[in-house]
Amino acid sequence: MLQKIISACCIIAFMAGSLFKAQIASANTISENMTANLDYLNLTDNQKNKVLYINKVAADSLNALDKKIGNNSNILNNKAITSELVSIMVQRDASLRKILTPEQEGQFEKNRIKELASFRTLVMIPLLDLTDQQVPQVYDINFKSVQAMQNDLDKRNKSNRATNEQDARRIITNQFKNVDKDFEAILSPSQITIYKNNEQMLIDAVRNDKKVATK
Repeated sequence: MLQKIISACCIIAFMAGSLFKAQIASANTISENMTANLDYLNLTDNQKNKVLYINKVAADSLNALDKKIGNNSNILNNKAITSELVSIMVQRDASLRKILTPEQEGQFEKNRIKELASFRTLVMIPLLDLTDQQVPQVYDINFKSVQAMQNDLDKRNKSNRATNEQDARRIITNQFKNVDKDFEAILSPSQITIYKNNEQMLIDAVRNDKKVATK
């Protein structure tokens, strides 16, 4: 699994829309492309420097996580690594939101489908020990489920129906379960078993990242 997380970050960044050529993955590459993916926010030069620093801290932490993993791949180790990865990315987003204006945070929320699909894919990489070939496939499936989930939430909000924590949990759970067959088509039998045994943890990881707005 050596360098799997950092390498996969490059793949995810490309899937999410960052324009860069294939290159050797590094913490600097990841932080630069994570920052480039936020160009739509029209960050000031001061904000860009702060965002680049925040992303570099996250990328360095991911790089350290890769080195910690080495080639040791087992379910207990992978679950522990997954928990650390979630903490890194949640902290990254919390730091990012602190420097955004209300208008920019609104734009960030509008882009949350790609952000959430990327986040969930990143969380699944160490847990399932995804191959480089599987990463873009998993991203596509996650994007599909997140888009459907967000459509459900938007419909509720437009109809002036309050979406409480229980409603949000139900919608998130249902949409992720709707793509189980899609995952079964690309995952190995052992990966499917791990996925199903940890499905709730993956759902909770998404909710804890606070990328789904409930109103």
